[in-house]
Amino acid sequence: MQSEKKMPPAKWTTTEQYLWLQEQFPEYTAIHDGDKEYTLFWPKIYLYWFSRWPERAILFPGIPNETMLKKEQQTAETDAEDSRKARLQTWFHWRTNASKKNRGLKKDTSIFEAALVPKSRAKSAEEIYMDMVYSERIKPLIKAEQEAGNISTAGQRMALGRKFCKELLEDESDEVKEEVREKYNKQKKVKRVVLDDEDDNDETDADAIAKAIR
Repeated sequence: MQSEKKMPPAKWTTTEQYLWLQEQFPEYTAIHDGDKEYTLFWPKIYLYWFSRWPERAILFPGIPNETMLKKEQQTAETDAEDSRKARLQTWFHWRTNASKKNRGLKKDTSIFEAALVPKSRAKSAEEIYMDMVYSERIKPLIKAEQEAGNISTAGQRMALGRKFCKELLEDESDEVKEEVREKYNKQKKVKRVVLDDEDDNDETDADAIAKAIR
């Protein structure tokens, strides 16, 4: 009697989500190998994730964002977000352990091998700026709104974080805007060197970034 073949586990990420997680992995491993202080890492991961892929849109696709959810719906959203957070943490933990096992076998990825990796989306100006100032400027604003009772779900925190980030960047000095622009151009240059290819349909282009940080 032939044994039944086990079906492979279903993927819980889209290709875009997986590539984004891969982009964050080096930062996680640096923290893991260093002081293991994740206080700033996880809030930033959650903020980015739920801003792009809110659980509300999955649970209640027919309800407009401006419509207040009922109490039981808010509870369902919060539970889904907590479950997603746990899954995100597990994703990083598991790959860190796997990476340790393979670290001795291969230290560096060659340019040729890196060229085989699908191209991932470049960070936007707001995302780069958020990396720079999240702890000092954005996190306190979100916390104040939460303490005032103006935020009830993680999805609202994410949306407010993006709003604060955009407004703060617009009001920044020319020096800070230039620093953001340089970081953006640098990441694009690195991607060109590694992948040796420019995607004309990239989600963020130089003109859009320049316009966002004027």
